Amino acid sequence: MKFLPKIKKFLLNTIIIMVFSFLLFEMLYRNSIIDFYKAETSHLNSEADLANTSVDFLVFGDSFSATAKEINYIDKLRANNPAKSFVNVSVPGIGIRQVNTFASSKIKKHNPKAIIYQVYVGNDLTDVDHLWSWEKFSLVRNIYWGISDYFLSLSYLNHKASIFSSHVTSRTTTMATDVFRTDYYDQRSIRFLNFDTSYFNNTLMLKTPFASRYDAWLAEMKTFIETIPKDIPVYVVWIPHCSQVNSYYMNNLKTLGATFEDEVAIQQGNYPFFAEATKDLKAYINVTQVNPLSVFQVNDTTDYRLYFANDPHINDNGNVVLSDFLQSEIGLE
Repeated sequence: MKFLPKIKKFLLNTIIIMVFSFLLFEMLYRNSIIDFYKAETSHLNSEADLANTSVDFLVFGDSFSATAKEINYIDKLRANNPAKSFVNVSVPGIGIRQVNTFASSKIKKHNPKAIIYQVYVGNDLTDVDHLWSWEKFSLVRNIYWGISDYFLSLSYLNHKASIFSSHVTSRTTTMATDVFRTDYYDQRSIRFLNFDTSYFNNTLMLKTPFASRYDAWLAEMKTFIETIPKDIPVYVVWIPHCSQVNSYYMNNLKTLGATFEDEVAIQQGNYPFFAEATKDLKAYINVTQVNPLSVFQVNDTTDYRLYFANDPHINDNGNVVLSDFLQSEIGLE
């Protein structure tokens, strides 16, 4: 027992050091003192792209914009516009709060002539305020999501840890088949539906509890836009959720248990999430809202699907349609 005081002192010192180290790490992350996403950015751009101090387009987004090279709609825009320069700083799994930690430094480094910011309506509202349910989620997940709403660096650590997760392998399998299967479907979407079968309906329609999440998202979007010089055009590109495109995807989600209060309303071009954001960001005259929903609806057919059958991400066809649409929308024609 004579060692007990020493053990207690050691544990206390260890805890103090860990807490201090974590707070320091959080400060470094929030202020982008280090380029935490250097590996992801290097994967999406050539060395010449990254060395460019005056690019035509700087792109911010999540996994929809950070998908595999050549499949990525940004790479398709590069191929179709060799005289234009693009730097893609998108990162899978992040949202507007994480983007705001490094947006200013990337803008200063690359001095873009225009900016693309990609929104994904399926989960951007939960990225600013995670879901929470002791009944629906595990203790560990509730604790992680709760703490990560306050400590943004946790999302980075989780992102890095996911590289070694079996989830990567399962997602590869999920995207490998063109046949819808309930046992193959994206686990994150399943998790949302386990929380609330009306999850996708409510986030698109800004129903409770997403109306308050929208306010938090809007504040972060305003912070992002106000970081950008007013003479730089900003194109906000809205990626639709697959259920908005046609009955094929909606019926698949219904098979998984999803419910939709107003199927017609969420498939309208001016659905509430988009309509509210358009109205609330109207004062920023350099911002253009770009909504490809109607183009997706026209082009998605039985023989030409734009989304994976078991994942809400757009496939190669979807990236082709999106890049062709953006070609004219962002001033490349």
